[in-house]
Amino acid sequence: MPPPLQLPNWPSYSWTDGLQSALLKPLQAWLLEHPVVAWLVLHPFWSLALAGLAILLFAGLWSAIARLTEGFWLTLVRLPFQLIAWLFTTTTGLLVKRWTKATPQELTSDRLTEIMARLESLQTEQEVLLQEMRQLLAERQ
Repeated sequence: MPPPLQLPNWPSYSWTDGLQSALLKPLQAWLLEHPVVAWLVLHPFWSLALAGLAILLFAGLWSAIARLTEGFWLTLVRLPFQLIAWLFTTTTGLLVKRWTKATPQELTSDRLTEIMARLESLQTEQEVLLQEMRQLLAERQ
């Protein structure tokens, strides 16, 4: 490491030299302990290329994480709507079943009375026809 620059007989530089050495000595010591970082500082174009590569890799990682979690988040967002739709279809299905059950009972009771009335009319017609047939048979003999 080269010695700091000494200017002849200029006392105003003594405090700047002290400030410069106070700021640069820890940085120089740290760079000596970390030679890869020192190499990157000495080669700025390689540093820029590596930084660009790191940004591209980070962007790829970010998009991969986004693709992996997209399905989870979409499901999480859709879940309340699906729950509401399920509750709606379930309750409407139960209500429709109740309403449709009540209607056939009324229809069956109406239908039963209709069938009974028809059977009674048929029975009376049958009795009339049987009596007429007996009369016709009695006249023949």
